[in-house]
Amino acid sequence: MRGSFEHAYQLLTNYFAEVRLVDPDFVFDIQTTSSKDKRFTRCFGPPQKTYKLLRPVVMIDKTFLKGRYRGTLLTTITMDPSNHIFPLAFSIIDSETTESWTYFLEIFGANFHGYDTRFVVIYVRNPRIINVVPKVFPFAIHTFCAFHISNNIKTTLESTMIAFRMAAEALTSIDFDKHMNTIQNTDLVGLQYILGIPKETWSNLYILMSRYVVTLYCSTYHLLYEK
Repeated sequence: MRGSFEHAYQLLTNYFAEVRLVDPDFVFDIQTTSSKDKRFTRCFGPPQKTYKLLRPVVMIDKTFLKGRYRGTLLTTITMDPSNHIFPLAFSIIDSETTESWTYFLEIFGANFHGYDTRFVVIYVRNPRIINVVPKVFPFAIHTFCAFHISNNIKTTLESTMIAFRMAAEALTSIDFDKHMNTIQNTDLVGLQYILGIPKETWSNLYILMSRYVVTLYCSTYHLLYEK
């Protein structure tokens, strides 16, 4: 927030070391470009602890950094019992590749003490992520972000995206069918795109984990999870 980018990045190692004094289970990994060039290329910070008090859902997403050093921020978050966002891990990488996602998720998975019950993983339909996540979490319930799907529907009608989001949140078959019929009656192209994605991967009603209600919006400000 204050000072230069150079100074802020130089403090990362000291910051993580201080955090580890408070939480000995805290895990971090910083890589540099060379022994002389101390500019880091990646850092990682998941707490190595059980998450039994958190919601059994992990959201995976990324965003692009717009500061001096650019790069991409990879994140995993969940929700606590009070429906507050709880960061699990992050990584700053030069560019989004299958290798960078593998690096991030394998370290996270190795330090992620999962739940006694099955949990849900939510992510975007990005080929790089799709190729890695099932290998790291083979026993999880894999779902796609409904918010991103709605934005990618091949349509120019805002009503189609709204109806899709309402269908994704529907808790009864009556409501689900009503919103899907709305799309069918107004936008057949958009409907075909939606039908190409299994409803078990984006619908609250048809998700395999029936004990909880999951709103499959995986952007940080769209992730909702409640009983």
